[in-house]
Amino acid sequence: MDLTREFRSVWRRTGASSPLLSLALVLASCTAGAGRAAPTAGSGGTPGTGGAPPGLGGSSGSPAGGGGRTSGGTGGSRPDLDAGPATADAGCAHLNIGILGTPGSNPSSDFQAWLEARGTTVQRIQTTADVPLTAAALQPFDVVVLDLLPRDYTSDEAAIFTTWVSAGGGVAAMSGYHDDPNQDWHANSLLAPLGLAYAMPRIWGPVTQFATHPITTGLTSVTFTGGYVISEVAGGAGTRTPIGFLSTNPGTAAVAYAVQMGMGRAFVWGDEWIEFDSEWGAMPQIPQLWLQVFNWISPPERCMLTGIGPIGAVLAAP
Repeated sequence: MDLTREFRSVWRRTGASSPLLSLALVLASCTAGAGRAAPTAGSGGTPGTGGAPPGLGGSSGSPAGGGGRTSGGTGGSRPDLDAGPATADAGCAHLNIGILGTPGSNPSSDFQAWLEARGTTVQRIQTTADVPLTAAALQPFDVVVLDLLPRDYTSDEAAIFTTWVSAGGGVAAMSGYHDDPNQDWHANSLLAPLGLAYAMPRIWGPVTQFATHPITTGLTSVTFTGGYVISEVAGGAGTRTPIGFLSTNPGTAAVAYAVQMGMGRAFVWGDEWIEFDSEWGAMPQIPQLWLQVFNWISPPERCMLTGIGPIGAVLAAP
């Protein structure tokens, strides 16, 4: 066993509070003779009521069945990411990311450069309104980011997108670009099958209220500037869990969701400032958020992103 590789993997995946604890977990794994179990599909989460208050992370909807990139079962649970220490997978495959739409109004080149430096391939598609969204267009990608989309998508295109997600695709969605729902909510046409939609009111952060979830580990404050709340809509499949909240008048609204649908996963965020260059330099928790987002939504046989670790350490590629 390569202890250096194991140490980095455990530190990155478990959020251990110290290097010594990470090393202890690796040594314990060696002593027990435990290797990484092959990913298996789970139950997809327990249906709940949705709209949980901060810290509770309730869920709604029913588990969705279906096949995908891993074998058998229903719902896409990933023990290698969710169930504690796991050993590194030397056989993981390169992660391919598609960014749909154009960037927001502020410079955001650091976002794509950061992803590529973490060991991924990134391609931007769907930048004009005249290009259909097809199964062939989505097929090369393990994960897609819904950026500033050029138009609403048809029900047939939404069905293609849903099939791709259910088969194991990962999604990260943003909004808030023009402060105009007619332009900012094009993603709703693709998110509806997941049971989510961007909605009024516009709202300002930063987000400091987080439910416990692998995506939110260690986060205390993430910028949110004139984004939207996220609402649950009827007819969506899968399990939806609110994980980030802002105070509104009245009450508290969800501005971040984690979704499991079939074998796929999605992260939906109500703002777009987390991709801007200005925020990457000013708020180190934004790269940390993205690292945890991609490591949660990516298919389990794909390589984990490298970079800033769960406790702020910079990790080399394993």
